Amino acid sequence: MAIREPSAPGPRPSAPPAAISAGPLAAELRGVRGVGPKRADALRERGLVTLGDALAHLPRRYLDLRRRDSIDALREGMDAVVAGRLEGLTIRARRYGRFRAASRAWLRDPAGAKLRVVWFNLPSYAEFPTNEPVLLVGRIAVAPEGGLQIVHPEVHRLAAGDAPAIRPIYALPAGVPQRLFGEVVAEALRRAPADRPGAIPAEMRKRENLLEPREALARLHLPPPATDFAALADGATDAHRALALDEMFAFQLALARDRLRSRARTGAALARRDDGAAARFLAALPFRPTSAQSKVILEIDVELAASVQMNRLLLGDVGSGKTLIAFWAALRAAESGWQAAIMAPTELLAEQHFRNFQRQAAGCGGLSALLTAGVAGAERARILRALERGDIPIVFGTHALIQRSVRLARLGLAVIDEQHRFGVFDRARLVALGAQANVLLMTATPIPRSLALTLFRNLDVSMLDEMPPGRAPIATRVLREPATDEAFAAMRAEIAQGHRVYCVAPLIEDEEDGDRASVAALAKNLGRALPGARIGTMHGRMRAADKERVMRDFRDGRLDAIAATTIIEVGIDVPEATLIAVTAAERYGLAQLHQLRGRVGRGGSPGRCFLIASANASGPALARLETLARSSSGADVAHEDLRLRGPGDLLGSRQSGALALSFAAFIRDPAIISHAADLAAEWLAHDPKLELESSAGARLAIRKLVNSGFSLGDIG
Repeated sequence: MAIREPSAPGPRPSAPPAAISAGPLAAELRGVRGVGPKRADALRERGLVTLGDALAHLPRRYLDLRRRDSIDALREGMDAVVAGRLEGLTIRARRYGRFRAASRAWLRDPAGAKLRVVWFNLPSYAEFPTNEPVLLVGRIAVAPEGGLQIVHPEVHRLAAGDAPAIRPIYALPAGVPQRLFGEVVAEALRRAPADRPGAIPAEMRKRENLLEPREALARLHLPPPATDFAALADGATDAHRALALDEMFAFQLALARDRLRSRARTGAALARRDDGAAARFLAALPFRPTSAQSKVILEIDVELAASVQMNRLLLGDVGSGKTLIAFWAALRAAESGWQAAIMAPTELLAEQHFRNFQRQAAGCGGLSALLTAGVAGAERARILRALERGDIPIVFGTHALIQRSVRLARLGLAVIDEQHRFGVFDRARLVALGAQANVLLMTATPIPRSLALTLFRNLDVSMLDEMPPGRAPIATRVLREPATDEAFAAMRAEIAQGHRVYCVAPLIEDEEDGDRASVAALAKNLGRALPGARIGTMHGRMRAADKERVMRDFRDGRLDAIAATTIIEVGIDVPEATLIAVTAAERYGLAQLHQLRGRVGRGGSPGRCFLIASANASGPALARLETLARSSSGADVAHEDLRLRGPGDLLGSRQSGALALSFAAFIRDPAIISHAADLAAEWLAHDPKLELESSAGARLAIRKLVNSGFSLGDIG
């Protein structure tokens, strides 16, 4: 049990020596007080290696200890802050689950309502504050004998005039306590140079009235007592703005410099042939392309025929027909005497593209091959020789395409599917296989065109905003824990019909603060609710081979259901997958939820989606989910996400390999993105090569972005 005197956050950490260097923050977390080898390894898995990483790891949410919850208004799963007096303390010296003792008391609030309180392994009565006002902070659960109880709460003595602080809650691995990580962050703040430069030059920062980076970080990790909690929770404080604008300024500087380079590159000119393989492919389709597909084909056709290198981003909702565009473009390259490479993020997706191309382009003269890590031995050697000679015009693959052993004789087109899954160096290595290669990047992440044009100013943007005929909207229902019987009944019915089910959780395992929204917990619940069902699990910490095995088993019917993180949002088509349930759905942005529900209903049977909110989800969060349930268009969802300032970032889960932005959220911060682009253009006009001393912070920030996998649009 933790008994602490409540107080406002103490004095700010004293400023370290004024050094414009990352040196103090480059110190590894291992060795910091309380962080031993085991905890350091757990933090490393989350990308938290140095003090600087800890400082950039902002709280996932906040708990306002200044508020007071009425006992009568409590509900299961709620993180409660209740005030009153403790009475009736008893300690039972017997085994209570895995604990040796359980201590119980009652909290009586000023209105006379009572709440059962339970602690485990309470050492003695001596430190227990009875007969004085206290504040309890903990999670509400259902007591075994019925009614509600608060389990193992913190106890704060309420001395007259004291005001408890706003508590940051971090996303942490199991075994790393919140309090310990808070101490690590405080140490990082103590060491951070007070005048550590941001990317935005000092004179521009002063003009924009922006907080210094260290001060902004301090306000988010240790919110002052007078902080507006709603603004803090929404990411709408001056501190959020300062950090997001600084990060996006570096992002836009890098894009702007790349745009200048790419516009000067000569590309492979692919001559048009009205009777060529690409035209025959379109003519042989059993359906007519949508008007949106025809428009994009024309845009790309004109650009491929030019001598300037194409650098285009294709945005399209799940199921809008991006792959058809890629197949057509690959055939355009092949008929012009060039080679095309199509790179997908997983072996299964690359294999799916290859098989579909062989089926759909049969008779069009599009000789193709598949090159993944699973292709080995004599077959791999044969493909590599044929690619180097130019005998294979079209190759599908994964990261295997960018190994040193791979050489293409005449690469004229590089297509990168779900391009945000690849880092800049992956994309650069693919394009390096052919200096004149035209580039087509594709993503299904829903994003408004206006935002795309701002975000990717170094790219030409095409959009597929029309769905093919026959693709029905996914029926979407919003439920709230614990009322999940409807979802489980629907799962059982779908599995009984031979269909398959996805279930998604935001976490891989339970976290220190008692979060149950994990794949591990979800798999256990599915085992109880779906007796006899074959259930697999999948998440980003698994080895690639294990993830591929699980998805193959699911695709081929050896599994009925998968409990997974959002790693499944980019995956193979499983026509038999007809239902997806997303737990703790309020934690995601609408755009990502829309992407997830696009995994089902891809066959002949209609798709269903259950968005299951946590028991303590707020009213506004539930309203957001209901908005998604009424929306079917990705563009509508993205616009609504912008309007509602959804918490999820555009690219989704960090474990998926997305661009590692620490402070900016693409969907949440469109105005900041646009303003950062304007500021970057202004500064480049002043210092085109970033050579001035005042650009030192910008140079450092760009270097950090590149080292972390920058960027969505940059390919060289």
